[in-house]
Amino acid sequence: MLKQGIENRILILILIFVAVGLIVWGRFFYLTVVRHDYYLAKIKNAGGSDIIAPRGSIFLTDKDNLPFAAALNKEFPLVYAVPSKIKDPASLAKKLAPILEIDEAALFAKLNKTNDPYEILKKKVPDEIIGKIKSDKDEGVFIDNETLRYYPEGLYLGEVIGFLGFNKSGQKGQYGLEESYEEELSGIVSSADLILTVDSSIQAEAGNLLAKLAEQWRADNGSIVVMNPKNGAILAMASFPDFDANKYSEVENKNVFINPVTLKRYEPGSVFKPITMAIGIETGAVSPETQYYNTGTAQIGGRIISNSIPDKILGWQSMTMVLEQSLNTGAIFVEQKVPKDIFLKYLKDFGIDGKTEIDVSEVAGDLSALSSGRDINFATASFGQGVAVTPIGLLRALSVIAGGGKLVKPHLVSKIVWRNGDFKNQETDDFKQIISPETAAKLTSMMIKVVENGSGRRAQVKGYTIAGKTGTAQVPDLKNGGYKDEYIHTFAAFAPAYDPKFIALIKLDNPKGVRFAESTVVAPFKELAEFIFSYYQIPPDKPETAQ
Repeated sequence: MLKQGIENRILILILIFVAVGLIVWGRFFYLTVVRHDYYLAKIKNAGGSDIIAPRGSIFLTDKDNLPFAAALNKEFPLVYAVPSKIKDPASLAKKLAPILEIDEAALFAKLNKTNDPYEILKKKVPDEIIGKIKSDKDEGVFIDNETLRYYPEGLYLGEVIGFLGFNKSGQKGQYGLEESYEEELSGIVSSADLILTVDSSIQAEAGNLLAKLAEQWRADNGSIVVMNPKNGAILAMASFPDFDANKYSEVENKNVFINPVTLKRYEPGSVFKPITMAIGIETGAVSPETQYYNTGTAQIGGRIISNSIPDKILGWQSMTMVLEQSLNTGAIFVEQKVPKDIFLKYLKDFGIDGKTEIDVSEVAGDLSALSSGRDINFATASFGQGVAVTPIGLLRALSVIAGGGKLVKPHLVSKIVWRNGDFKNQETDDFKQIISPETAAKLTSMMIKVVENGSGRRAQVKGYTIAGKTGTAQVPDLKNGGYKDEYIHTFAAFAPAYDPKFIALIKLDNPKGVRFAESTVVAPFKELAEFIFSYYQIPPDKPETAQ
């Protein structure tokens, strides 16, 4: 009896293995023989036959390190046909055309390919239409899924992320991080995910704030960038106008794909003055207390340069007052105290004419006007005219003051994580000391005065020290020479001033109905700062309110 029981169990196991084998073999036969033409056609339709790992995703994080996908792979339904199974393509085309909302003649042309085993009729089909197709059960019409790149909306990150587009060789990342990290994201053997430094909450706040600001002042363009000045981590980078990367092919003006923060230079205007002042103090040419006599104008060769309001704040003024009242003549005074070759060397040390090495495409700044050595070019450069820099280049230069004199490397990617478990940290602390910590501290105190008493007053937040500087720059007329009657407004500030957790730059191009930056971009910084103070739970740092 025991022997017979064992034999029965062995027989049952054999039957199970045979059954499993038949199922596997049957499935293999179905896929490789019965459905061979279908899958071959589908592969060709997809544009290639290489088997690659799924494209890596791109994640934002927040203060609690919770991930938020900014680019991921998502399945979308599509409707396809097997024309070889369709008996009456004309009638079917007439029926399906209004349902799928496509041209009847074009649909008939697809359905009438009698030997075609796979023909896509429409992609990204809404659920209600999918339900209709399923219920009708038309012979030769089927539902399938395809994996496409998907970008959640509302992040104002279009220019930063880019998109997955097509070129002659197939799908490829275009613009932004999708292009810069194409090799890592699309790995043939093992693709990688990107973990960004961008904080999802701060990014959303910055983007919404920018959209509201651009609408309020009918600005042509605008940007907000927030960075940790101690390590270069980008916490937010938003630009206006933005675009929906899910519908990039529908965008008419392709210039919107270009990230203005890294790829568009501009003459920054008076927000540049702290850099000039830092050079003067670092070289010993001036101190915060040094005074000069302000007449409202300065003559350089045959040209007269005025302050924005020539008859304002006349007489003896300190260097602190130069920043407080944004006096062009005071910036010129500092520049003239420093030998030209030394002044130019420091501008280059601040990275004004170079690239920041941020991990997306960028252009370098431009100091070529100073190569002539002309007095007038150096004079105008002292207050940010005749020199050009990208917003990220300007923010990095000003972060030297916020970060104790060091020039950081801005970066958007914190970590690269491959699917096989390997990872690479992108953070670094190898930063060059440009000015002394003592000079940086003096400039910080001077820039606090700008917010307390000068053009940055609207940025004040009760209980916190904030250091900042405005800039109102005329737009150069590249066609006719000179300058247009258009302005670019910039405000850059960091807080808490003596131990900053962030530095931010807000920029508006050609706001309408207003002249100076203090009227447009300063108050929004206060709103952004209040959000960040609350979000990070940063305690007040002013002695009278910190208790």
